[in-house]
Amino acid sequence: MSAPWRLYRQGEKEGDACAAHAAGVTTTMKSKNAAVVPWHSPAEVMDMIYDVREPGCEAVGYALLRPRSRQSVNHVMAAFGSKLAPFKPDADAPRTPCGLPVTARDHRLILAQGAPDTPLWRLLEDYDANVRPHQRLLAAILTIKGEYDMPSHDLLDMASAYAAVHLAGGRRLSTMAVLHVPGDGLSAARQHVHLCVLARQHLPSGWANEHPDLVDTAHQLWADEISAFRTGWSRITAAA
Repeated sequence: MSAPWRLYRQGEKEGDACAAHAAGVTTTMKSKNAAVVPWHSPAEVMDMIYDVREPGCEAVGYALLRPRSRQSVNHVMAAFGSKLAPFKPDADAPRTPCGLPVTARDHRLILAQGAPDTPLWRLLEDYDANVRPHQRLLAAILTIKGEYDMPSHDLLDMASAYAAVHLAGGRRLSTMAVLHVPGDGLSAARQHVHLCVLARQHLPSGWANEHPDLVDTAHQLWADEISAFRTGWSRITAAA
C-alpha cells in the first residue's frame, strides 16, 4: 500500500513478518503457541472488560480492558485471542501464521503509522510484557454493527478503513479488526466487527502514552466519529 500504515489481511504479510522475526522457526513457534494460549470463552472475556453504555450510542459498542478486574490480572493476549476465536477451536481449527487459533470469519491487523512491521502474536506478547505498574488501561474494544443485508466483507472493509484513517493514522494506535458472523454458530444476531485497540500509542521507538480518547466518558465521541465515517464511506463506495 502507498499509505504509511500497513493493513494485513489474514494469512498475507503477517506470515512473512513472522518468519523473519522467528528466524526460520515458524513451524515450531506455531505448535508451541497452540499449546500455551488457552481458549477463553466470550463469557470469560466479558468478566475482564468494562462495557460502557452511554445512552444514544447503541450503534457502536465501546468496552475497556483494564490491567486488573475482579482481583485478577488481565492480558491483551487473552482478550484479543478470544475475539479471534469466539467459538471453541478444535485441533483442526485454522490458525494465524504465528499460531493463534481462529474461528472468527476473518481478521486484519492494522498497525499504527510508522510502527515496525510485527506479526500479531509478537505484537501482543510484547505489549503484555511492557505493561507499566501505573498503567490504567490495556485496550479498548469498539464494536461496529452491520446490517442484515450488508455483505460481511463490505463491513470489514469499512471498519478496517476507519481504523487505518482514524486509529492508525490519526492517533498512532495499532488495532486488530475481527469480523464475527454469528450465523456461523446458528445465531440470528447481526454480523459485527470488533476493533481491538491497544491503548498505548505505537511509535517507531516503541510503546508510548495511553491515548487520552480512550476513557470511559468518550463513548459519544467514538459513536459520532464512526457514524460520520460510515456516511462518508457510503458516499465513496456508491460513487466508485
